[in-house]
Amino acid sequence: MKPVSKLDWSEGVSVVVPTYKRPDGIRIALNSLIGQSAGHRPIEIIIADNDPLASAKPFVTQFAKNSDIEIIYKHVPEPGVSNARNGALDVARGRFIAFLDDDMDALPGWLEELVKASLKYKAAITFGPARAVMPNKDDPLNPYMAPFFSRIADAPEGYITKCLGTGGCLLDLSLCEMPSPAFDPIHNETGGEDDALFHHLQDHGAKVAWAIKAESYEIVPASRATPRYMWKRNFAFGQGPTQSEADKGLAGLPGIVKWMCVGILQFCVYGPVFAGLKLMNKPKYIHYQNRTAQALGKFFWWNSFKQKLYGNNATIGVNA
Repeated sequence: MKPVSKLDWSEGVSVVVPTYKRPDGIRIALNSLIGQSAGHRPIEIIIADNDPLASAKPFVTQFAKNSDIEIIYKHVPEPGVSNARNGALDVARGRFIAFLDDDMDALPGWLEELVKASLKYKAAITFGPARAVMPNKDDPLNPYMAPFFSRIADAPEGYITKCLGTGGCLLDLSLCEMPSPAFDPIHNETGGEDDALFHHLQDHGAKVAWAIKAESYEIVPASRATPRYMWKRNFAFGQGPTQSEADKGLAGLPGIVKWMCVGILQFCVYGPVFAGLKLMNKPKYIHYQNRTAQALGKFFWWNSFKQKLYGNNATIGVNA
């Protein structure tokens, strides 16, 4: 491992990879990062191991010995998706923060394209396309499940208004008015920590860019490629906009009412279609199942209905 202590980290790139009991995933993610470049900018990779038993440490330590890019191992023992990301940010030195999940495979040029687009558009947040790789290629549900796991903006390179998931994105900290902590621990078990951060940044004037050439794959584990898991994730996703309004206190009351009404209307549209297609055993039912779950999430948004998918409630390979 080459020393980088004398490099100028004011223009550097820190790649954050949270991991939780996913040895195959972290191997693929690290291998995909080794060949990445960002022009003249120094790069560091920060592995935030969220397993209390530090299960990733032996592999990461050994891998780092043969890497030309500095790899920093950070143990974040208290499980939680926000904890893992915040722990990595605590030691990050770069102006740019790129996020790659431990179920992702960055294609050649991924990092350079993210940085180029960020600079070109003076964007605080930059996203690149992440395409799902499903575990069972013969599953007839795949055409309807894969779009949920993929993160693709239907737009040419340039500015976009909608934010996607954290995995496969880049932050330019010089243009971000970051909250403290960056990822709210209230989302440790439920997810949505990235949505909360992106909403905060956009509320403070952050521009969002789409880097169409910054490609990656999301390798979907079999534990996630199930109708049950997709119901839970979509229900949680649907809770997001209503919860965002609730976080505003009394000022958010009109927004709460709005999104709950939207949820009811969507349920009336999507629910019957979902039920009918499910009874006929048509694979397309999964699309309308997702829509129905999101609709119900908008209405049943309060704490007793929160879907706890992360932290201490995570199954192996499903945390970050």
